[in-house]
Amino acid sequence: MPKFCVFAFHLDRVLGLNRTIPAVSRKFEGQACQVVLWDVSLYPKDLAAGPATVRMTWKEYQNSLTQRCWQKNVNPKSNSGCSSIYHSEWSKLALFDFLLQIHSRLDPSCCGFRSWQEDVCVQPGRHDVCKDQENIQLENIVHREHDLRHLVFTNNKGFFDRNEDNLDFRLLEGIKELPEQAVSVLRNRKLREKLLQSLFLDQMYWESQGGRQGIDKLIDVIERRANILLTYINAHGIKVIPMND
Repeated sequence: MPKFCVFAFHLDRVLGLNRTIPAVSRKFEGQACQVVLWDVSLYPKDLAAGPATVRMTWKEYQNSLTQRCWQKNVNPKSNSGCSSIYHSEWSKLALFDFLLQIHSRLDPSCCGFRSWQEDVCVQPGRHDVCKDQENIQLENIVHREHDLRHLVFTNNKGFFDRNEDNLDFRLLEGIKELPEQAVSVLRNRKLREKLLQSLFLDQMYWESQGGRQGIDKLIDVIERRANILLTYINAHGIKVIPMND
């Protein structure tokens, strides 16, 4: 049953991030499936080569956070090692991926949590690279052809069955600020109300998850992670600031 991309789309909009591609639930051959809008701007020239991505290692990513690349539209120095992505985009990605526990972008080798046998990173050689974490290649860091500064969140396969004692905090490493609009939704306890209102608009998805009872179970998971994130923000002195670029 569809769960990941559709829920991720609604969570993205409720938090005010607006970085995912629209996804809905539709029925094919009697079964509910998730359908994601085709966005040609993600495929600049060669469709077979996949979407336009930023290639960078974990070390380069952490350096970009330290450099605060393109913060307030100030051009970085030529030798800074900055990518084309705005500094604030990483904060939005980290928050979104932490709530859904999407590790495939910032932690593709599953170095930040205890992986399961069915995880892709358990394949031979994938998890071994954690011994050399700085050179791990990030994956699925996508932008549009005409917009090099903003990320697009694709392949949003989250995990609703990760226990709270095995969350991937590596996704938050190096993050010093988080978007005010998104955090305010979590702090004001408006997340459940807003998600219910949003998800109810997709009746096919609503029914495929077992109605209100099934939807509430999914939101329960996200709310627990939101509370953990709020505690993390306070404990680590994370700044909560407007991010409207």
